[in-house]
Amino acid sequence: MIVHLNKQEMALTEQAGKLRWQLARAAGVKDRVVDKDRNPYDIDCLGVRAEVAVGKLLNLDFSAATLGIDSGGDLFVPIKDDDFMSLQIKATFHKSGNLLFRHDCKFEFQTALLVCQMSSDVYDVVGCMGVQQIQARKIKVDKGKGYVGWQINRTDLAPVSDLWAYIQKRRYS
Repeated sequence: MIVHLNKQEMALTEQAGKLRWQLARAAGVKDRVVDKDRNPYDIDCLGVRAEVAVGKLLNLDFSAATLGIDSGGDLFVPIKDDDFMSLQIKATFHKSGNLLFRHDCKFEFQTALLVCQMSSDVYDVVGCMGVQQIQARKIKVDKGKGYVGWQINRTDLAPVSDLWAYIQKRRYS
């Protein structure tokens, strides 16, 4: 599903991307960027923009200015009462990219979503998969540059509409 970010969202995500990178370095979090050919700020900015795109698509109360060290989930979907569903947002610069996880990923979320950057302000929320399915279907891949990790092919992802239906079912059952 295609999501367009407006000028305000683009400006806020640019600021948040810079701050996120600076905060992580100041906190002593090691930069674990695999793609050494890209500016680390650009990678953090892509991640923030992908989170905003998913938040916008799912109508979540999310602010790119909310900063902190990632605890496993990027976004939280209110379900019922005080119950929340945790989402891991994985972004890529590649228009036909796949869902990738680091080899040491702890999978501390309920559902992961793949977001592909189509242009600087246009994002495709490709699909999603629950953590149990990821654990069962992940394949080990060598992406080069010393990177070996886990992959879920984009063709194996469920459409975002399935996630939305699941959320609504949980909210109103």
